Amino acid sequence: MGQGPGRTHRRRSDAAPREFARRAQSTHSPPFVSNSMVAPASAVRRATALASLLIACATALSLEAAAAEAPPDTIAAQDALDRTPERTLDRIEVTASALPTAPAAASQHITVLRRENLDAMRGLSVADVLASQAGLVNDRGPRSGGFGALYLRGADPSHVVILVDRVRQNDPLSSRGSAVDLNALAVDDIERIEIVRGNASVANAEAMAGSIHIFTRRRGDAFGAYAGGDGLRGALGAWRSDSVWANAAQREEGDRRDAFQRTRSVNGGWAQDIGATARIEATARYADSDALGFPDDSGGARYAQARTLESRRGDTRQFSLRWDADAASGQWQAQGTTVSRRGDEASPGVAPGLRDPFGLPPIESRSEYRRDDYQAIWRRGFGEAWMLTAGGSHARERGRYDSAIDFGGFLLPASFELRRRTDSVFAEARWRSDAWTLQGGLRYERSDGDAATHPMLSLQRTLADGRGRWGASIARSEKRPSFYALGHPLVGDAALRAERASHGELFYAHDAAANDGSMNDGSMNGWSMRVTLFAARYRDLIDFESGPPPRLVNRARIESDGVEWRAERPVFGDGRLRVEGAWMRVRDPVGGVELRHRPRLQLAATGAWPIGVGREFGASLRHLSRRFDSSIPTGDRWLAAATTLDLSLRQTLGPVDVRLAVDDALDRDVEETIGNRTGGRRVRVSMQWRFP
Repeated sequence: MGQGPGRTHRRRSDAAPREFARRAQSTHSPPFVSNSMVAPASAVRRATALASLLIACATALSLEAAAAEAPPDTIAAQDALDRTPERTLDRIEVTASALPTAPAAASQHITVLRRENLDAMRGLSVADVLASQAGLVNDRGPRSGGFGALYLRGADPSHVVILVDRVRQNDPLSSRGSAVDLNALAVDDIERIEIVRGNASVANAEAMAGSIHIFTRRRGDAFGAYAGGDGLRGALGAWRSDSVWANAAQREEGDRRDAFQRTRSVNGGWAQDIGATARIEATARYADSDALGFPDDSGGARYAQARTLESRRGDTRQFSLRWDADAASGQWQAQGTTVSRRGDEASPGVAPGLRDPFGLPPIESRSEYRRDDYQAIWRRGFGEAWMLTAGGSHARERGRYDSAIDFGGFLLPASFELRRRTDSVFAEARWRSDAWTLQGGLRYERSDGDAATHPMLSLQRTLADGRGRWGASIARSEKRPSFYALGHPLVGDAALRAERASHGELFYAHDAAANDGSMNDGSMNGWSMRVTLFAARYRDLIDFESGPPPRLVNRARIESDGVEWRAERPVFGDGRLRVEGAWMRVRDPVGGVELRHRPRLQLAATGAWPIGVGREFGASLRHLSRRFDSSIPTGDRWLAAATTLDLSLRQTLGPVDVRLAVDDALDRDVEETIGNRTGGRRVRVSMQWRFP
């Protein structure tokens, strides 16, 4: 399913080329990663079949020429108070809509983790942070040195779009189907993470299951360091002036004998107002990662027969230039981004075992990928009821992949190179009355001759007397096969079709009001809550067919149905309590194959309470029900349910912030995948200085 990890228990994403080699040479399954069936995707469509469709979407509405500037309904209201480089338009891409919407008013289930939330998790990876949210599952954490793939609402990791400062991170050269390794991102240089559950493909094409938008630090001068068990260590430095900001961070964990993960990053930017109505902004980022761990499906540290570790190295460079302006005709925005990535992987293979009598041969691979994006957006309000946005984008991708499978003296090479151009136009409109909100959107894409449409429609009603609101939404989307699936010479197929998804949601929400009657996402009097029912249907997912000949085909289907809930309120004066959960049923309606890393139930309760001057105590209790998994030495197995407790204590002494944290205080040492455990109880200590 998708080309990411986790589909079936039979094969992983890289299993395909190795399976081909096994048939041809008497050995194997796929190369490096993913713990599932996954098929990689992308292909040598070396054609120059362009599809340049730049559409001028002329929406001539004769609704009142007096266009009232709609109040910037931004995703983080408090940012409107300080004119940092992140202004209203910076929030557009993070919702499932191209129109700006506050989290509390969205039809999608949106979670915003701000700096104050992330400070309690200082020293953890983004994968660790996201796994603490109910409904999100990360298959391997950084303590195992593995690839951290995210499962959102039971969908494959390749169906979640990951953005860093509005720049897409998904890599179609990956054998995991464009999934992103979230263990290669640390929270230390992050200001905010915005999680959108559900289809978000009008604003972010291919976000069939949702999107994760990460914003790096832009505010304040600070220096910090931390250390903890299992070789955890790291540091951060951040600086800013009126118009320029920069920060750097490094995080390491483990040792090179058993498991190791290191990430480093440098971020910088410049922003300048042009008169009273325009602004220009430039940002740049460099990040690299180095990881060692047992290969997926090997049985991990406990069961792996071959004790040599798999290595993964990669670096990413990105740059963006953005301009936005207010004019009588509306709000205008133009943006150009570029991202390039290089990766090297070397897997020692996996010894034969119960599930596979041949095992996996060693494989080495190198990849180079670049994506350039250009986008223009116009937005305008018409009176108090209507808001309209329209825009277009052009993207160019190119990538090269080289690999060699080792059969004990005989090397089987597999290389390909691919380019792709995609042109898109999109439009959304929103109408509001006192009680009703209706919103609809459409994205049309043309990529190398193939066309796709992504429609979305939502309806909300606000109930009288502060009784909350209910809403419903439906959406449809497609995801093109990855370069790996299209172009791999052993198992790829240039004729693979796009994967398709339809998504429906029904929700009820009640947002307690602050004293002034405004919405205040966290510090509210009384309970704030939301319950969401969702149903998603995925079709034509790319799966591995053992053949002969072995190949990637469109055949897999997944049905995901569930309910998510969350409730929060102030407690004990300035304290905060949040309770959330997710129950879902994810199944393969055709083959009846068990799907990996899809727990039926997740529960979480998180709280923070002041216990003195400048002192705060925090606790987080999480429950994860049993999950299905599989490895070559052990075959299929169910991982036991687990309940973990994390504790933290914060002390502020002037500009110094000191934190003591205990991960897994009950020492459960959870088995995250077969043979890979989280490591049990660990103490973390961090200190950060903020300068005026």
